[in-house]
Amino acid sequence: MSYQTSIHFDPTALLIIKNEIDNSIKLVETAVNTLAEEQALPFGIDDALNQFEQCTQVLALIDMPHLAQITQYSAELMRQIMAQPQQIKTSDIVALSEGTTMLKRYIEFICLREVKVPQFLIDTLNRLEKALGKPITKEGQTLQPLLDFMTPNFNLPQAPSLEQSKYIHQLYKLCLNKLIKQSESPLDLQGIKLVGVYLAGLANNLPSQQYWQLVNVGLGHIDEILITEARLRTLIQIETNIAKFLAQPTTYQNSIADLADILTICISQEDDLSQHIRQQLNIGDELLSDTQLQVLSRHLYGPDYETVHTISQLITNEMAQIRNEIEYNHQNMSAEKTQELQQKLTQLSNVFKVLNLNEAAKELTQQAEKLSQPNTLTDATSIQQLMNSILASMNSIGILERNYTSSRLQLRVNNMQISLDRLDEAHRALLTETKTLIETLTQTLSSYVQDPTSNTLEALPVYLNELSGAALFLGSSAQQTALLGAAHFAQHRLNQNEAIDAEQINCILNVVAGLDLLVDNLNNKQPVLQSMFDVALSSSQQLQNIAA
Repeated sequence: MSYQTSIHFDPTALLIIKNEIDNSIKLVETAVNTLAEEQALPFGIDDALNQFEQCTQVLALIDMPHLAQITQYSAELMRQIMAQPQQIKTSDIVALSEGTTMLKRYIEFICLREVKVPQFLIDTLNRLEKALGKPITKEGQTLQPLLDFMTPNFNLPQAPSLEQSKYIHQLYKLCLNKLIKQSESPLDLQGIKLVGVYLAGLANNLPSQQYWQLVNVGLGHIDEILITEARLRTLIQIETNIAKFLAQPTTYQNSIADLADILTICISQEDDLSQHIRQQLNIGDELLSDTQLQVLSRHLYGPDYETVHTISQLITNEMAQIRNEIEYNHQNMSAEKTQELQQKLTQLSNVFKVLNLNEAAKELTQQAEKLSQPNTLTDATSIQQLMNSILASMNSIGILERNYTSSRLQLRVNNMQISLDRLDEAHRALLTETKTLIETLTQTLSSYVQDPTSNTLEALPVYLNELSGAALFLGSSAQQTALLGAAHFAQHRLNQNEAIDAEQINCILNVVAGLDLLVDNLNNKQPVLQSMFDVALSSSQQLQNIAA
C-alpha cells in the first residue's frame, strides 16, 4: 500500500463548524485573561469549557487529529489551572494562550489555503504536553507507523574514517549547547557537521551504521534546517545516543523513534539525497520541505482575517465618504474643503503603501497632487479620472480582504469596473429581500392550503421567477433551474385553471427550501454544498413532469 498522501484537502466540513469553534475559542480566551488578571474563576467558565471540549469531538470526527489533540489538551490545562486559581503558573498561561491562538490561526489558514500542515502544530502541542506532564509528541511520529512495517535500506554516501578522538562527544555537547542558547558561530555549526562525519565513519559495518549515516546527512544540513523546539529535542537525543554508541559501538542499536526523528530532518531539504530518501520511503507531499514551510508560514503568521476585515472597513468607509463628497459636491467645493480632501487622499496613500498595495498608493498620490491645480474639480475629465482612481483603490482593498476569505465563501465578481463595496451592499440587500420574499411565498401557500376557495395563487409564478433571478445573482444555476421549473408548473396550473394539491405544494416548498438554505449559509458565512440543491432539482422535475 502506498504511503503517499496529499496536504490538499476539502475544507467544507471545517468551514461549516468554523464559526462555532471560533466562538468557543473566544470564550476560553476571555476566561484565560480573567484568570491571569484577577486570579478568579470567571462566570460561565464551565459552559465555555464544555463547548470547547465538544469541538474536540467534532474535529476528531472530521479527521483533524492534531487540532483535536490541541483542543483537548487546552481544555485539560484550563481545568488544571481552574483547580488552583491562586497558584497560576505563568508557563501554563502562556502554553494555554498559545494553544488557543494557534488553534484559531491554523484553522483559518487551512480553510483559506486548503492544505493541512500538521508540522506547524508540533511546538504548540509539545508545550501543552509539557504543561500537563504528558509524553512529548515527536516530529518523527508521523513516520513511525511506516517504519514499523519496513526496514529501509538507503544508498547513502560512505563517510570517511577519521582519526579516533576521545573528545568527539564533548565537541558535540559544546556546539549543541551554543545552538540551544542561540549563540552559535559558524565554527560551532562546522563542529556539529564534523561530529556527524566522524560517527558515520566509526559506524561502518556496525549494526547502527544506517542510523549514523542518516545522522551525518541530517547534521550536514545544520546551517540550513529550521531549528524548532521539536528538532532541538531530536538533536539532544542524538547527544544521548552518542554516549551509548561510544560506550558499546558493536552492540548499540537505535530505536525506531530515533530513526523516524532523524529521517524528518533528512527529508527537510530539497536536494537529491533528500529526494532519494523520500522515494525509498514512498513519501508524498504530506511532509513538506523547510523551504515550503517557510513560504506557508508567512500566510500562517501574517495578519488574520479579523485584522484585515477591520482595516478594510475603516478604509472603505473613509473612501466612500470621499467618493460621495466628490460625486455630489465637486462643483461647489471650497478651497479649504479641497485641501482637506487632498490631505485625506495623501494619508490613505500612505496606508495603502503599508498594506503593499503600491499601485493604489501611487494612483492616490497622483490624484492628491492634481488637486493642487486649479479647476481640477470642475473639469469633467479630471473628475472622472479621480473617481476611477478611487474606485480602483477601493476595489484593491476589497480584493485584499477577499484574499483572506475562503474561496468557498465568496460570491463571484464578474466585473471589476464596479465598486466592490456597493456590490457587497447589493448582496446583503438581496439576501434580506430574498428571505422576505420566501416568507411571503410560504405564507401564500399556507393560506391556500387552509382555504383554497378564498385564497388564490395568481402571484405564485411571479414570486418563483423573482426568486430564480435572485438564485442566479447569488451564483447558483442549479437552484435557478429548479425555481424556473416550479414557476413553469405554477403558471401552467393557473392557465389551465386547475387546483394545486397538497403533494404539489410540498414539492414547491422543497424547491424554495433550497434557496432558503442558500441564503442562510451565505448570511452565516458557511460553504454552499451543491448536493443541497438535489432535493430542489428532483422536486422541480416532478412538477414539470405533471405539467408536461
